[in-house]
Amino acid sequence: MKKYLKNHYAVLTLSLLIILIFVFGGMFSRYMTNQIDVHAEAEELRVFNESLIALAGVGDEVVVFESEQLTKEYLLPESETETYQPELLNAYKILENDEEVSVIYVISTHGKYDGLEVAYAIDIATKTLIDVKVMNNNETPGYYSALDDAFFGQLSNKTFDDAVFTIDAVSGSTYTSKAFETGMKYARELFARDFDFEIPIIVYTINWIERNYDSATFITKPFIANITYGAENNVLEAYFDNEYNLVEVISGVEPDQTYKDVFKTDFPTTTFIDVKTFITAYDETTRVITIETIAYGRKALIVEFELNATLDQVMAMSITTTQTYDSVNNEDYTGGALPALENAYRDQYLLDGSYLDSISGATITSNAIIRIFTLMDNVLTEWGGN
Repeated sequence: MKKYLKNHYAVLTLSLLIILIFVFGGMFSRYMTNQIDVHAEAEELRVFNESLIALAGVGDEVVVFESEQLTKEYLLPESETETYQPELLNAYKILENDEEVSVIYVISTHGKYDGLEVAYAIDIATKTLIDVKVMNNNETPGYYSALDDAFFGQLSNKTFDDAVFTIDAVSGSTYTSKAFETGMKYARELFARDFDFEIPIIVYTINWIERNYDSATFITKPFIANITYGAENNVLEAYFDNEYNLVEVISGVEPDQTYKDVFKTDFPTTTFIDVKTFITAYDETTRVITIETIAYGRKALIVEFELNATLDQVMAMSITTTQTYDSVNNEDYTGGALPALENAYRDQYLLDGSYLDSISGATITSNAIIRIFTLMDNVLTEWGGN
């Protein structure tokens, strides 16, 4: 054995050396690979934190903030009744010289589709929304791209003390616009809880709302509302237009602009009457009255009714529609192509004055037409007709 080892010493030594090289080389390789992954993660975190600091516009350190989900539901953009719960995905505090200067909430909301994830940066001292950053979105590209600088500008330097805490939607991208607004409101609710901020509340009560059926004034003054407001319980009765602006005081004291803005914001949520359907024109010579409402996609559905000489019956009607219920993406609808639904409702109404039931796969359009017909019937009733 000794002779064997002596004769093969060089070979055995070289073999052992090769084995050690392979073993320690593999260990070193795995170590280096792990180090590369660690450095990559660290670099990714550094870049991410720098993006948050850039969003806040101030600070030198980012720390994770353990903020909890807050139960608060909001209307789905495409619905008048269904609600959903936004989701708080993450929260961070931005520090400067170890002092908390801003907080960032990453919130997931619902636009046309679920999963619009936006980071809302808030200045802690001034209670102001600094800016927003979109982290992820599943919106239709064409609708999302319509959100321009003017839209996002509304989300910069917006004070939380504003009683009317809303933003203007972009026409054609209303659902996506609403998702940003809901996230903004939810961020304020989180901030109020986490930083002892009191959200301003305007005290008022809408006592009742009714329509003005006077043909001489119902275009410019379509709604009459009775409202109690302020600490002194002022009672106001006034005309409002189709955009919910106060246009004329009937009785009481005219409120300041803050109250007017609040009324305008909350007016569409009333349950007293349908305030989402509007009389937009009336020609006494041709006896044509135009009524429109908001239908699917927040697009207008318009019907022109021609009345008889005694103004007590609809003789004909013309419907202008931009609905998309027969889209290839709408498997629930099985009827004819646009405007089959509108024509069916028209024919039935002209036949005996009745309405078809809501049609499956096109309930939003169906309900929109029914609202228009209902208002037309109310006009005829008020004018003494059928």
